[in-house]
Amino acid sequence: MSDFQWREKMRKVELSTKEESKVPERAKVLGFGCFSMGMLVVILLFAFISFGLISQSYWIAGGISSIFTLGLVFISIQLLRADKLPN
Repeated sequence: MSDFQWREKMRKVELSTKEESKVPERAKVLGFGCFSMGMLVVILLFAFISFGLISQSYWIAGGISSIFTLGLVFISIQLLRADKLPN
């Protein structure tokens, strides 16, 4: 015997992927805020690692880590300054 409730749920999921976004604006803002905070933590972690490597005279590894940190900063700034996508 088929589970018609499960089939109806799957049909709703399928329709929601074809239609426009039904995610509330508040959820989008909170999700992007959490993503931004996570990026900030990762940037601070890599900045700390690069500072530690450079202070211990590991110039190549510190330089690579610094370049990676600057890349993450650039990406984060571009994401924060980007225009909102249309609904």
